[in-house]
Amino acid sequence: MNIRNTKNNPHFGAYHIATSGNLKLYKITDPEDLRFIKNLPQKIKMNKLMPNLTKDETARWQEMLEYAVDNSRKKENVTYLEAIDNNPCGIITFTPGKTTILDCICTWPVEFGKKVEFAGKTLFYQLFLDFQKIKGKRIKLDAITNGPYNTIKKYESLGFKQTSNVHPTKIQMETNSSKVKDTMLNLKQLLKYKEISPQKINLYSELA
Repeated sequence: MNIRNTKNNPHFGAYHIATSGNLKLYKITDPEDLRFIKNLPQKIKMNKLMPNLTKDETARWQEMLEYAVDNSRKKENVTYLEAIDNNPCGIITFTPGKTTILDCICTWPVEFGKKVEFAGKTLFYQLFLDFQKIKGKRIKLDAITNGPYNTIKKYESLGFKQTSNVHPTKIQMETNSSKVKDTMLNLKQLLKYKEISPQKINLYSELA
C-alpha cells in the first residue's frame, strides 16, 4: 500500500498523540490532512486483503471505510487515524459532546488475510479518553447487522447495550460514563496505550 504524494503538501497539522504497542495514533487537525484520508478507500482494497470473505461482505467493509472518510470531513467531528509499521490500519470519527455520537469506526488488515491485533480496541480507548476529558454522559452509535463480523457482540463487550432498531440493518446502541470507566480499566490491562507529547507530522512522509 502506498499513498505518498509529495506534491503540494507544504503544511500539515496531524499530530502523533499516542502509541499502543506497535500501533500509533494520529489526531487529524488540519484540512490538508483530509486529502490524505480521502485517498484511503482508493488505496485499500478489502477484497484483496481479506479474500476469504464474500463479495457482499468485502463491499460492506469498503463502504464502512468510505463512510468513515466522509464523516471525517465534518467540522464538528474529531478524527483519529491509526497505523502500524507506518501503514494506516484504522480510523475513528465522532461528534463530541455530553452525548457523544460515534459516527464510524473502521479497521483493516495491512497483511494478507491478517487482522491487526487490538486495532479496534485501541481506537475505542482513545474515544473513551476524549469522552472522559469532556465529562460526557453517554456515547451513542449505530451497529450494522449486515457486515462481515458481529459488531453488536463486539460493542457489547465494550460496555454498549442495545436501545432500539433504527434501520433494517442497524441497531442503535449506547453506553454511559460509568460503563466507560469500567471498560477503560479492562482495556488498560489489555493494551499498551501510552500518551505522548503531541508531535506535529506530515502524514505523507510519515505513513506509507
